[in-house]
Amino acid sequence: MRIALFTDTYTPEINGVVTSVNTYFKELERRGHEVTIFAPRYGGVESNDPRVVRCPSIPFPFKMMKERRLPVLRLREILGFGRRRFDIIHSQVPGTLGTFALLVSALWRVPHVHTYHTNYMEYVHYVPFSKHLSRRAVLWIARHYCGRCSHVISPSEGMREELERYSLGRPITVIPTGVEFSKPSESPSWSDLCKRYGIRVSPSAESRTRLVSVGRLGREKNHPFLIRVLKRLTEQGVDAQLYLIGQGPDQPILDRAIEQHGMNDRVTLTGYMSRPDVLSFVRECDLFVFASTTETQGLALLESMSVGTPVVAIGATGVDDLIADGVGGIRTPNDVEAFSDQVRSVLGDPHRLKELAGGALARAREWSVDTQASRLIAVYRSGIEEFRRHGLPRYGQPRRF
Repeated sequence: MRIALFTDTYTPEINGVVTSVNTYFKELERRGHEVTIFAPRYGGVESNDPRVVRCPSIPFPFKMMKERRLPVLRLREILGFGRRRFDIIHSQVPGTLGTFALLVSALWRVPHVHTYHTNYMEYVHYVPFSKHLSRRAVLWIARHYCGRCSHVISPSEGMREELERYSLGRPITVIPTGVEFSKPSESPSWSDLCKRYGIRVSPSAESRTRLVSVGRLGREKNHPFLIRVLKRLTEQGVDAQLYLIGQGPDQPILDRAIEQHGMNDRVTLTGYMSRPDVLSFVRECDLFVFASTTETQGLALLESMSVGTPVVAIGATGVDDLIADGVGGIRTPNDVEAFSDQVRSVLGDPHRLKELAGGALARAREWSVDTQASRLIAVYRSGIEEFRRHGLPRYGQPRRF
């Protein structure tokens, strides 16, 4: 198949959508499919890859999302798309390039599937409008965008249930982002990673238990919760160091929380790391801790489990799919005491920690990229067949599935 992937966020950005796009990009190409990515330019800092069509872009208008770009559509890209004769379009974000995907799907008669990666209802605080208005806008966009796609993909069962409440009128299939596996022998050492990213580890921190979390430093990731957890653990005699991997607009808020709770010497902000180095870093840690309640899949948890690092996380959409039965990780309520008690219990029981690590690796293999890519290709073929039989969907049409 000739596949067009449309995404409003791509490298050099680092986030779950970019990881998902690149994971399937590599796997689909490995299976012999021809894949082209349509993505924004980032002021010349992006790498040059002939398989990636970069569209002109401007900085995003909201300062809380300053790392994002707003693509600008041109006739050149629209006409160029038609000459390529794609079999299927797969959009990742219902933004500017998502609109481009809808447009060329209609103009050139190409079936279109969409992955609803993000629960946008939890991100309306980034937009300078009332929450009520923003939520109504999210619902309207979801219905009218997804309602014009042949198929909708949800990363988790919890997100599928949310989308069902939106009455999209389209078939929804749960396909999480598959995870790749790397061998420990291929990973750099802890000291090499710290040197590479300028991470200073004091002599006292060297012997501490390593807790780690990965995610954009934005309020939806709930990082101050982890600072309060660390403070309680310290008060209970747990000698731990917390490493937070990522960057984002709420770093000043996080810095204040660290200062307020007196955790300056026990919290390390590493900044961005390359994805292979993130996995290597997490492998060297004892426990992955996660406080976000807005995930559609919890890809960071899955990647942690894929390197054998068990998880303690707040039970929420995405998280529940991965560790609902306690294999490879533990769910807790959204409560500092309950969360810290579970962390302390696991760290105080080496046998249980080892058992959870083995379970994490086994559970992650159920989400292998090979398995999920096969399901994705089946959705592509279904979308193509649906398009051949019924043509371009329109929002509000009766269901045919």
